Amino acid sequence: MPLKYLRGFFYQETNLHRFVVFPNRFTDRQRALVAEEFSFYNKLQPKEQCVFEHRVLRFIDYHTFVGREDLIVTERMKLLISSTAIMITFGFSRYLLSKFETILVYPESYFSNITQQFHKGEANPGYKTIVFSWEDFQEGIKIEDDNLNLGIHELTHAVHFSFLTESSYSASNFLKHYKLLLLSLTNKDAQKRLIDMKYLRDYAFENQYEFLSVLVEHFFETPEEFRAKLPNIYNRVKLMLNMNVAGF
Repeated sequence: MPLKYLRGFFYQETNLHRFVVFPNRFTDRQRALVAEEFSFYNKLQPKEQCVFEHRVLRFIDYHTFVGREDLIVTERMKLLISSTAIMITFGFSRYLLSKFETILVYPESYFSNITQQFHKGEANPGYKTIVFSWEDFQEGIKIEDDNLNLGIHELTHAVHFSFLTESSYSASNFLKHYKLLLLSLTNKDAQKRLIDMKYLRDYAFENQYEFLSVLVEHFFETPEEFRAKLPNIYNRVKLMLNMNVAGF
């Protein structure tokens, strides 16, 4: 791994302990914005917030943000998109998306020349690009308990695609528990019970990739309900994300 990615970090792979020697910190304005609009940040202890801020700023530097259809990508957009990515990867030592370079932001749903359909977002490892409709991304941030969060959904895909080609502990731990989660789909009786519960939306059962992203949406948006209704799956997702933050 390049030295620049190891800068200032000493960690134990199996827990959330992180020590940042020379952390990059939010400005007061950035901190106020994230604290107001991103509740996960407020659940963190001060030392964890320090790590979170450092990682968000590294994420912004590592990835290129591009606006489409005359959209100007603002600092707020970068902060909220990056905060979502760091929330998902907060339990990992690897948090930069190795398979992706560019994040495209459209003002609203956009027409894809590849699928010939309108989309709200996508993660395309072939083009090393993640795409968002900003209108729909904001809706996911605004309503925090409806289990519909475009940012979490597409960035989970991006994490998965990145980890498929990595040899890190973060990747192997994630993929190990993801494979165990898929047993809930391969077993037809278990799948039927999941569908009949009506907790996971129908889109979760489109394929194994959507199942993963929908589970992570539920994990962050309604953790208490998830834990109560599907405790085994909830615990497996928690292990997959190596998440040890208050409230999860």
